[in-house]
Amino acid sequence: MTNQPASGDEGTPQGYQPPSYIPPQGSQPAPPSNPYGQPSGPYGIVYGQPSYYGMPPEPKSLSIASLCCGIAVFLGLGIFILPQIAAVVLGHLGYLREPAGRGLATAGLVLGYLGLALTAIVLTFIVVAIFAAANAGYGF
Repeated sequence: MTNQPASGDEGTPQGYQPPSYIPPQGSQPAPPSNPYGQPSGPYGIVYGQPSYYGMPPEPKSLSIASLCCGIAVFLGLGIFILPQIAAVVLGHLGYLREPAGRGLATAGLVLGYLGLALTAIVLTFIVVAIFAAANAGYGF
């Protein structure tokens, strides 16, 4: 009967120390800190991919622009020459400057060169058809 708790200490084990700080009831927990210094919002990191080991993600803007111009070649039916040239130029720049975007740059280059080739073929057929129509006689 010597291990009986003293009055007022019912339910607390022997040697128990109460916590030094008890948060007030109804308080919000602090949001987790961002150790890498990137801006964060309520749903995590704001600008795209999370960065690992303190390194920002590698840029891919030239490669993405090349791919978009390559797709625009076929949306414009190859009539305009500017998207083809832009896709090729941006694809080469993206391939050289952005190692992370090599796949996108390659796709932009392929679409750009394919668009240039198709435009050359279509223009050749148009020129041949114009000369054939001009030289065709009616036989009078």
